[in-house]
Amino acid sequence: MTPADTSRPQRKVPEYVRIAGELRDQIKSGALAPHDTVPSAAGLCAQYGVSMITGKSALNLLRGEGLVYGVAGRGTFVSEIVPTIRTAPHRYFQQRERTYLHETEREGRTPTAEHSTREIRATDWTAQRLEISPGDDVVETTYLISADGRPMSQSVSWEPLAITGGTAIQHPHEGPHATGGLNTRFQVIGWSIEQVEEHLLVRRPTPEELAALAVPDGVSVVEVRQTVRATYDDRDDLVAVQAADIVFPADRYEFRYLMDRPR
Repeated sequence: MTPADTSRPQRKVPEYVRIAGELRDQIKSGALAPHDTVPSAAGLCAQYGVSMITGKSALNLLRGEGLVYGVAGRGTFVSEIVPTIRTAPHRYFQQRERTYLHETEREGRTPTAEHSTREIRATDWTAQRLEISPGDDVVETTYLISADGRPMSQSVSWEPLAITGGTAIQHPHEGPHATGGLNTRFQVIGWSIEQVEEHLLVRRPTPEELAALAVPDGVSVVEVRQTVRATYDDRDDLVAVQAADIVFPADRYEFRYLMDRPR
């Protein structure tokens, strides 16, 4: 008796996925260089004998991966893939300027930052993140970070005034420590950053994020929900000193994690 074939039948790869795969291989091999023209949906229809919907789906798949970009009235082109590398958790414990300055300048780009700060009462969400009570006073700062004029991230952060109020770092962008990174700023008032907790969510951008970050159609965003904890004067108790929600377009960043073995 011949044994029954229990192997699962292979699923047929959709045409748009196959076409996108061939274009992806050409991009990664260099056959299609940065800013080269990519065949239009109509061109793919003629080349592969597929429908317009299939051609558009193939291009949308590549656009969602950040491999191509469209220019209205001109066509679709190969992206220049030079992602900014965001390295965690080591980035928070180094003695240097703000991390976004280092990360963009390392790629040979010029960073700019738009920011605004105000004092508010903590909402339930903010209080939960900072491990304080709703209604407690906090400093809220919003950021829009760009590199060579291209939006790279949008964020909002909160710091409890019970810790920073009346100190040299109460306002994150005023005084002699305005350009310092998180670790440097808090060391000024006796706090040492010891722990950074991050939750990463990959999701569709909101309409506001689409506009502010110029997110192409089909590209997701990565939201990092972050809580930073520190100790004061070498005590053991960890206290939340900052919380932040940071949104990155997925086509502009590479997230790199270095995790040392616990000692």
